[in-house]
Amino acid sequence: MSSPGYTVVTGASSGIGRAIALALANEGHNLILGYGHGTDRISRLVDDIRASCPVDAIALHLDLRDARATVAAVESAVGELGSIRCLVNNAGVNDRSSADALDVQRIEDVLAINTVTPLALASAVGRRMIADGIAGSIVNITSVHDSIPITGGAVYCASKAALAASGKVLALEFARHGIRVNSVAPGETATAMNGVDDESRYADIVRPAIPLGRPAGVDEVAAAAVFLAGPASSYLTGTTITVDGGLVLTAAEENARYAGRLVPATGRKDIA
Repeated sequence: MSSPGYTVVTGASSGIGRAIALALANEGHNLILGYGHGTDRISRLVDDIRASCPVDAIALHLDLRDARATVAAVESAVGELGSIRCLVNNAGVNDRSSADALDVQRIEDVLAINTVTPLALASAVGRRMIADGIAGSIVNITSVHDSIPITGGAVYCASKAALAASGKVLALEFARHGIRVNSVAPGETATAMNGVDDESRYADIVRPAIPLGRPAGVDEVAAAAVFLAGPASSYLTGTTITVDGGLVLTAAEENARYAGRLVPATGRKDIA
């Protein structure tokens, strides 16, 4: 049976968002599924969830470039349906722009979608949870690039770093109300947005620079989000689960290899 209250998932029509929605439905969450594009995809997702799980699921069109309109739409939906137990700020856009050719409109759009609207939503949802006396959960999907730079990622890295930092502040302020705020930071994930046509074949994609040798599957990222959304993580707030196959561990590896100081995996080489 479904649990009282609704969980909002943004960017639910495809990729990681879709996987999170399906996993949450299997855990008994009633769902408000935010989407920007892909009307057919979100309709199929709603039908699939209603057919396979004893929960409610509704689609809600959101333009995340407009924080005020997005917050108003979510507040209206929650007001009609009841209470809110969880928010998963999943929707986001990627950007690779040369540092000497940044476009102001693109900067504003990326920051609006990746930072401003998720922060505004988290604030509004937290306010509603406090008013209803609900010790809920807010989960932000950031990126390993919230702390690791990548060429061409000035805007994207800034947007994810800001979301990660603001989430920690919200965690600190909302804690006294029993509301937890955490993040999931994926590394490379096999999604259409990353050029992968068949997400189910993620294990066949070779990535030698990642210690586990492949990108993440969407279900692997979703599992972390569902854990943070649920009672099993009841003593976690202000933290980040990094789902990257060990990618962040390799920052010094290439330089050490170039300098001839890398310790072989099967032997020993003293490093001065």
